[in-house]
Amino acid sequence: MDTNGNPTRRSWLLRTLQVVIGASAVAILYPVARFLRPRRTTVAGAMEMVAPYKPKDLLDTATKPFEFAGKPCLLVLLPEGAKRLAQGQPLRAEDIHAFNAVCTHLDCTVEYRPAEGDVFCACHEGIYNLDGGPVSGPPPRPLEKYEVALRGNPDSPPGQEDIVVSRSS
Repeated sequence: MDTNGNPTRRSWLLRTLQVVIGASAVAILYPVARFLRPRRTTVAGAMEMVAPYKPKDLLDTATKPFEFAGKPCLLVLLPEGAKRLAQGQPLRAEDIHAFNAVCTHLDCTVEYRPAEGDVFCACHEGIYNLDGGPVSGPPPRPLEKYEVALRGNPDSPPGQEDIVVSRSS
């Protein structure tokens, strides 16, 4: 401060530099803290959530991925399950597959194509089968597969169950 009590240019620059360094430290440490903080888990140690779709919503359509454990998750109703559902028979958990919807090549979001019966990455035309394995294109590894369970009232019509997606920690 000068003799009149006003801040000098040097003290103003020093204070500005301290604020910039503090903001940079927060910008660097916040993602690290989020990464290190454990996610919610069940008693069994698996992360799980109820999907925003019912099995009937997966019939003959490609649903949009939803967020699961901080990443997009893709649900796929297999053709056998679609036939079973169309005939009014109860579904089994094996009739629905859930995958991490991030391509293993360049982290693009994949989509299910019911007409072609595959999972497709539009970035470099990578194709996965319905088990998540790479079929063609550049993907080097299969998609991460999640476990699926169906919960619901046994008296309700097939296709109304909750789809529970889980991943062991």
